[in-house]
Amino acid sequence: MGDVSKPLSEADRARIAARYPKRGPLDVIVTIVATLAVVGAIYVVILAGLERADPPVEAMVRQFDVVSPQEIAVTIVVQRSDPAQAATCSMFAQAVSYERVGELDVDIPPGSEELTRVELTMKTLKEATAVSVERCTLTG
Repeated sequence: MGDVSKPLSEADRARIAARYPKRGPLDVIVTIVATLAVVGAIYVVILAGLERADPPVEAMVRQFDVVSPQEIAVTIVVQRSDPAQAATCSMFAQAVSYERVGELDVDIPPGSEELTRVELTMKTLKEATAVSVERCTLTG
């Protein structure tokens, strides 16, 4: 097999130049603005992720026991970056039908440990099958 390519004629060069025109100044400006917008969006996402990656207070349900159809015993573990600050955690209990059957705001007093274990009881309207911490905020 030999080389079958031949040099481009002026007509071919003109056709290719018409198909692929050079960029104008508006194209360059639009490209720069779009690039800056994408970089800015990435920056905002990274900052939001870093800010939410280490909240000042967080809690999780360690265990819960159904004492009766109208009461559950719950143990939560609260983690604070500054244990000297008080916190409030909002919790809710759900029935098997996923409806909320109990809500409780728990006040966590200031302490000396980063991890604080809290045992409490929650009144419910029906028998609870799940307990969750909705949010925790610092109050001090």
